[in-house]
Amino acid sequence: MANIIAESDITQKAAGGDAEKDAILTKLNNWLLEGERSTSETLWREESEEDYKFYAGDQDSAEVIASLEAQKRPISVYNEIKPKVDMLIGIAAQARQTPILVPVGTEDEALTEVMNGVLIYYRQKTKTARKEMDAFGHTVKGGRSFIHTYMGGDNPFQPELQVVRIPGRDVVVDPDSIEYDLSDAKYVFISKWFDEEDIIGKYPDYDANAVKVFSQQYVGVKPTYFNEANHKYRLVEGWYREFVPIYWFKNPLTGKPDSLKEDEFVKFEKAVRDGIPLPDGKTFQSDEPIQAIKRMGKRVKYAIFSGSMLLEEGPSPYKHNDLPVVLFGAYKNEDENRWFGAITMAKDPQRALNTTRRQLVHLLQVSPKGILIYETGTIVNIDEYEEKSSEPNFRMEVTRGGLDKNKFTTQPQISVIYGQLDELFSQSVKDVVGTQDALMGIQTSSREPGVTLQKRQETGIAVLYTMFENFRESRIALAKQMVSLIQQYETTERILRIEGPEGAQLLKINSQTNPQSEGFNDVSFGEFDARIDESVENVTMKAFALTMLSQFGANNPNTIPPDLLMEYSSLPYSAKQRVREFNQMQMEREDAKFKAEMQLKVRELDIKEKAAENKPAAPATIKKSK
Repeated sequence: MANIIAESDITQKAAGGDAEKDAILTKLNNWLLEGERSTSETLWREESEEDYKFYAGDQDSAEVIASLEAQKRPISVYNEIKPKVDMLIGIAAQARQTPILVPVGTEDEALTEVMNGVLIYYRQKTKTARKEMDAFGHTVKGGRSFIHTYMGGDNPFQPELQVVRIPGRDVVVDPDSIEYDLSDAKYVFISKWFDEEDIIGKYPDYDANAVKVFSQQYVGVKPTYFNEANHKYRLVEGWYREFVPIYWFKNPLTGKPDSLKEDEFVKFEKAVRDGIPLPDGKTFQSDEPIQAIKRMGKRVKYAIFSGSMLLEEGPSPYKHNDLPVVLFGAYKNEDENRWFGAITMAKDPQRALNTTRRQLVHLLQVSPKGILIYETGTIVNIDEYEEKSSEPNFRMEVTRGGLDKNKFTTQPQISVIYGQLDELFSQSVKDVVGTQDALMGIQTSSREPGVTLQKRQETGIAVLYTMFENFRESRIALAKQMVSLIQQYETTERILRIEGPEGAQLLKINSQTNPQSEGFNDVSFGEFDARIDESVENVTMKAFALTMLSQFGANNPNTIPPDLLMEYSSLPYSAKQRVREFNQMQMEREDAKFKAEMQLKVRELDIKEKAAENKPAAPATIKKSK
């Protein structure tokens, strides 16, 4: 269990007395047994195991194969499921979008752009896109899959973000959970089997003999932790929620609501009284008591255990307070509260298709052919007929007058119902999986307009809405957890090294260092909302507002300021900032030019006035009378 071993570097060893450990172990084992034996879990495991076999072409039980062999009938499999499932996965890959962050307020735009670049970097580094598609593929086939996010790596002082896909069979979820994001799940367990030396290499105190005795002693009463067939031991990583006292208060550093557990709140109060250093070199200190409200709230805890061995346990080290496991689900049976994939619904028509085609092949093999009936001696080349009668240019020679003394019987006809049933069952597979001919790229008409084909494809994709919407929600949830871990564990300096000069430039735009001021640029702050290429509502409303403002500005010149248009555009923050800077420079140039022109005009007026004052009076002229 590579993820468990790596993650333990940033967690703590199991603490407390033997009675406390026993109580935790008893609770965890009871939960695990409850989850493993629940109807939703057992039915999913049985169904998904058969689904995977159908995808691989293993579509017959041993009894069916033995019966067909005894009757000397064909055992051919006409797998119509695999290409349909592969097409679904291909459609998801072609239509896949990258999660991005959208700022909650305009003051976080610069930081959001930097974090988007960092998120893209870590998605590429951890190959998240590939793992998302891998999870979706297993979701289509088996109904569910999971991705686990955690901080691991070899360096405990600088843990690395890890993204790992976990097969659905290695995870047990609270059977009472009904929310897709597992927000109502009380627990989730991840299991993996190891050799004894691998576990002892990480946990030297691991007692393999005690775990073996535990499994043998509590067979059917407790979960199994030892496999006698391959001599492997089971490690379980459990994440669960418990109610603990929570203090809610207004954080004097940020001015925003915050919450801490009781012991953490006491430490924070003391730190505020003693003084907290700020990034700008100043110190925040206050003797006023922090007003807080005590409430019982759920907090995530974790434990790593194996039978009677509690190896690690404690509160979750992650600030997001979510179960660090993201569910990828296809379709859900609400009555049984279990997930199922596209193959589950296609198995019955696939079985019927196999049966029909096998029967048709069998009939073609055993049905009597047309029989040659002839009078002895009428066919001259009878031996040649037996050897070469199937050749297209064969000629059968008969004696003179012998044409009426030989004939062929009529070959029996196979019912057309087989062809009709074959077409019906093939179409049923397409219907339940959701991949019609238009999606498969099969041309149904030589004169069909391209617009009609496009509309048919769009309509065909609409029936897959549930599966693709779940896929979208899972990618959003995964992005949120990744961003939370980045904010918690990555420093500003490391993020700026990832983003380069551009990121540093963006953060310098808002260089506030006071957490209480607008534009505070510490990467651990900032409020984000993860969407897929922004949400439809956000893009639509902003585009609609931008269109209206542009039209109003065109009809009424000089009424809409450019900055307002920029706010409703979808340009990146850096592009907006360059436009603002350019507009500001243009305004400053125009203002300077206007001031220069005004000063020139004032100077000209002054010169004219001074010239008028210094001009000598013109001599008076005397008009002579005639």
